[in-house]
Amino acid sequence: MKRSVLIITAALSSLALSGCVDRQQADAKLDLGCQAVAMAVLPEGQTVEIKSAEHTPSTEAPGQRHVTLHAITKDGWAETETTYDCVFDEQFGFLSSSYTASFYSLKFNDQIYGQSGSEILGGPEVISKITDALRKVFY
Repeated sequence: MKRSVLIITAALSSLALSGCVDRQQADAKLDLGCQAVAMAVLPEGQTVEIKSAEHTPSTEAPGQRHVTLHAITKDGWAETETTYDCVFDEQFGFLSSSYTASFYSLKFNDQIYGQSGSEILGGPEVISKITDALRKVFY
């Protein structure tokens, strides 16, 4: 009896651990999310290529993650180095078995999209584009 309990416990533990999402995997997902958000607010035809990224807990609220993307923005003719600052609300499931993130804000070139304090900035069309872009990346 004790042996079967140990086997079941070991099997459940390995199953739980095999589905874990670690910080590095979550940050990689946030990088793609920030890239998608940036491309959603840029004029059509412009692309964002990630050079590097920095990740820190957000100072705006607990449970948020700040992503700074250092990227090349391309419009077909010129390439510009741009820094995009994204903030996401994030949540890990029990024993890091799952991970979810939602968009909070994007800041670049003195512009803010998303939430800033109690205001929603960017207008409904832009927020809709951001939501659609993130749905493709996160889900």
